[in-house]
Amino acid sequence: MNLRHIEVFHAIRLAGSINAAAERLNVSQPALSRTLKHAESLLGFKLFDRVKQRLVPTREAELLFAEAVDVHGALERFRTLARNLGRNPDDVLRVGFLPSLGVGLAPKVVSNLPRHWEGFKVELFTHHYDVLLRRLHALDLDLAVAFNLVETPGISSTTVGTMSLTYLETDDPAKPFDPSPVHLSEIDMQSFVGLEKESPVGVFLKAAFDEEGLPYEPRISVHTYSVAAACVSQGVGCAIVDEFSARFTRGVRLRPLAPDLKFSITALTSENRAISNAEEMFIRILKSACQELHREG
Repeated sequence: MNLRHIEVFHAIRLAGSINAAAERLNVSQPALSRTLKHAESLLGFKLFDRVKQRLVPTREAELLFAEAVDVHGALERFRTLARNLGRNPDDVLRVGFLPSLGVGLAPKVVSNLPRHWEGFKVELFTHHYDVLLRRLHALDLDLAVAFNLVETPGISSTTVGTMSLTYLETDDPAKPFDPSPVHLSEIDMQSFVGLEKESPVGVFLKAAFDEEGLPYEPRISVHTYSVAAACVSQGVGCAIVDEFSARFTRGVRLRPLAPDLKFSITALTSENRAISNAEEMFIRILKSACQELHREG
């Protein structure tokens, strides 16, 4: 089977019919039927049975489909990369932020863009860490802004600032505010909204608790800081979030942590191409914006 056979097989398996698959691939039904028959003749077994006007995959097809998904995904990444290599890199700068940095840092960066960039387009995206890396590898993003959690092959990083994690509790007018640091041992896991342990930040937090000889077992696990902060604002419990997410959440109180847990904020670029002048300028603005936010905090 060649790539075209796999592409057709993948489309029919997802669409459930020749007609829907042909529309998905923008080809004629007869052409698609011929490709499917050719693939089955090469394999020596049927891929689909017709049941009530639908094509139902055979057992052999289901086994092949798991591999076809990977091949199709690689083909789509290849096409995306080829398309992005052909675009004009100077007409627009595409920057991805982690969701928390998109809320707290991105507006400050945009407000500091130089006036001579008025005719220059900047597109901002917010994604989770794994999506940022995938889009950088595909050159679907020019730059990403994230925390320096792990080194990734093929990705260059430049430190632009630092960020502390902070303890967040619900703002209760009936309870006096204690501004003293909260030690990790004081956190009640029964009311704790934590980052899921499989996420990069969750791994970092678990390591911090392990180092103190403490369990990291949040009652409620979430994937983003903003959701954790929103839960605290609604009185669900307490949380540990980044200082930017905390600062932009109403109805909460912020307290420092003991020990102090810090991240580096980094600008990520692909090693497969040179950094443009616009990207270098954007990184300088990122550094300045991080410094401004710390002074304001």
